[in-house]
Amino acid sequence: MNQANKFFERQRYEPISNERAPILIAWHLQTPENAGHLLRLAANVGCRLVLFVKNEEEAIFKTAKMKYVAGQAARQIDWKYCLPQEVESMIPSDYLFVALETSLGSLNLYNVKLPEKMALMLGSERSGIPADVKYTGQQNIHIPMYGMVKSMNVSHAAGVCLFEWVRQHAQNI
Repeated sequence: MNQANKFFERQRYEPISNERAPILIAWHLQTPENAGHLLRLAANVGCRLVLFVKNEEEAIFKTAKMKYVAGQAARQIDWKYCLPQEVESMIPSDYLFVALETSLGSLNLYNVKLPEKMALMLGSERSGIPADVKYTGQQNIHIPMYGMVKSMNVSHAAGVCLFEWVRQHAQNI
């Protein structure tokens, strides 16, 4: 048994109920490694679903590489590929879309109350979330960058946002 498993054997954190657990939506990711990291992160937080949005002409990831990076999380988290036009129908109607994007009008992550039922959208490593992706009630947020580098890896950005969601909603878990 490794050190983390020993530690968490003594620390009990109640799982998030599936009815309110976050959903992660990754638009047009380019690398299976990032997809694997997102699956692992989703399993750490207790997400109910991860969607990898791809157009019909986009290549599906080499699943072996993605699963290698994700480890056992690939078997423990519900994940699917879907087409852009299918996304909205796969999200429960009481969830709100949150776009984590550096765009004009986006709000500082640390100054907003994240929705209790959140469908967190992340964009591709190169171009972000497509500009035409807009859902009713969508909230656009960004992570403030105080250093010289003004971008983060997609899985790191997702980690910051998902654990901020956990921090805000931990008293309800």
